[in-house]
Amino acid sequence: MSELRSLIPSPHSLFVFEAAARHLNFKNAAAELNVTQPSVSQSIRALERHCGTQLFIRENRGVQLTEAGRLLYDSVRFGFHRIEDSLRTLSSTETRYLTFAASTSVAAHWLMPQLYKLQQDYPNLRIKVVTTDRDIEPDSEIDLTIWIRDRDFRRPNSWYLCDEVVFPICAPKYLADHPRIGTVSDLTNHRRLHAFDRFRKRMGWAEWLARVGVETDETQPDMVFNDYQLTLQAALAGEGLALGWSLTSALLLHNTQLVRPLPTEINTGNAFFLIAAPGAKLTGELDALIAWIRAQTADLSKGQGR
Repeated sequence: MSELRSLIPSPHSLFVFEAAARHLNFKNAAAELNVTQPSVSQSIRALERHCGTQLFIRENRGVQLTEAGRLLYDSVRFGFHRIEDSLRTLSSTETRYLTFAASTSVAAHWLMPQLYKLQQDYPNLRIKVVTTDRDIEPDSEIDLTIWIRDRDFRRPNSWYLCDEVVFPICAPKYLADHPRIGTVSDLTNHRRLHAFDRFRKRMGWAEWLARVGVETDETQPDMVFNDYQLTLQAALAGEGLALGWSLTSALLLHNTQLVRPLPTEINTGNAFFLIAAPGAKLTGELDALIAWIRAQTADLSKGQGR
């Protein structure tokens, strides 16, 4: 059995020592290790007692390593690097996926049609797409997601994509086969497709029409879907008019799979934000994916600048 266990108070004391020696500051070491400064000081004192020698010279503006401290730091740093290299080698055979969580409609109609571009731009990047019917907080299993929040929303590791703009959409075939839509009032004479999301508040036809100044006696809707993705599929099939969102409908409109029968739109005052965990480290791959997603929405945000 290695004698190391008897030569140090605990393995954790080496991590504390390495951080303190690298920063030459107990406060910064505590912040990195997510512990208190007194906890770092106590751990260092315990290590010094166990080693029988002083490792740091305490000064008003920080600390300095003693000769014994420098000797130990060189050994610990070298040992940590060797262990890190070995662990990277062991894990290099496992594929690392970046996980992107999105609503079914965003995943199906905005992200998936563009993944071939991502593979062209970053052939070694691997992405896993998961769908969710609610807003989730990125964590150890979810790298990125999209939220709709107030346009002034701010938090670490969040990036504005575009404003939330809502407008009527339909298939070209529906527009050709039904009476002309010349004004917003004409919309009340057409079949309107309704979406109801259990966990996300989504603007409906009644609210949208009221906000553009159209009075309507809402009767029982012809079709209601509990997933907005189904609403879009019904619109694509020519079943009626749906409400479209700036991000979700962008590619469908660009490819003329859907069209806007009227230019009238509502800017809700909210916006789409790309979200990572507040404390997530933006590695090369994650940073590349963030930059790529923002580039794909750059045209949508033109004229909406913050």
